Amino acid sequence: MRYRPILPAAAGALAAVHVLGILTGVPLLRQAEVAALLVLAAYALTARSPDLPWALPVALTVLVVDAWITMPAEPADREWQVLRPGAVDPTLGFVTGLRLSWAALFLVLILLLTGRWRDARPGRFALAGAVLAATLVVGYAAVRLVEIHFAVRATQSPGPGDTGPSGVATVGAMLAPLALAVGAVVLAALLAGRRHRIAAGGAVLLVLVAVTHLDAALASLSLPSAAGPGVLLTAAFRANASLPASGPAVFAAVELAAYLLLVVGLLGRHSKRAEPVG
Repeated sequence: MRYRPILPAAAGALAAVHVLGILTGVPLLRQAEVAALLVLAAYALTARSPDLPWALPVALTVLVVDAWITMPAEPADREWQVLRPGAVDPTLGFVTGLRLSWAALFLVLILLLTGRWRDARPGRFALAGAVLAATLVVGYAAVRLVEIHFAVRATQSPGPGDTGPSGVATVGAMLAPLALAVGAVVLAALLAGRRHRIAAGGAVLLVLVAVTHLDAALASLSLPSAAGPGVLLTAAFRANASLPASGPAVFAAVELAAYLLLVVGLLGRHSKRAEPVG
């Protein structure tokens, strides 16, 4: 298939359309993210990788399903909702973190479980970077947990009533994003050991995506103002005050770039070998 090298470029163009729609608040093509991932899945199917003949297309199909579920609604379909105060759901943070991370976590797990890693030999630099990244991610989660704990204690009143999430709810919100972050760190080290440097870069970007999912899951809880929204969320949303949607647009761009780098880095050389003569 002579058109196969065009597929990653088409996926990147569709991803850019999706990000631009988020940035402007006017979806140029509601199905842009779904179409971008579908094109990547088609690329994975036609590349005929001997290492990942079915795992990567299946994982990308899961990403397509997740993108379809979270596809922006038509302007006519948007309705006003009245939010009424009530009891805080202790599972809200866990559900939010799982909803944000389940598809990417499935991708990472299926690559880790089905990849041929026996000949992976990560160098000292890759191993040191993986250990440092895992330490930073786990340390960040621990700092956020302690920060929220002390913020909740500082706002507790002597009388009855909830003033913030419990420790169990906070830890539950971190579980899925933290699993994604650690899995992506391990995947990046293994890919570096297989000399898939472009794909390893995509896995590193998934670590950043996981940390933003962690902060977003915590933000879904009734956090005291002293706890803050998290470092990455704060930096992204304050980067450009004139564009309120710059934060979500940056997050979407990083996530789609991670998938694109992973697929191209894993399948680029195989797609060239698989090109037919006629």
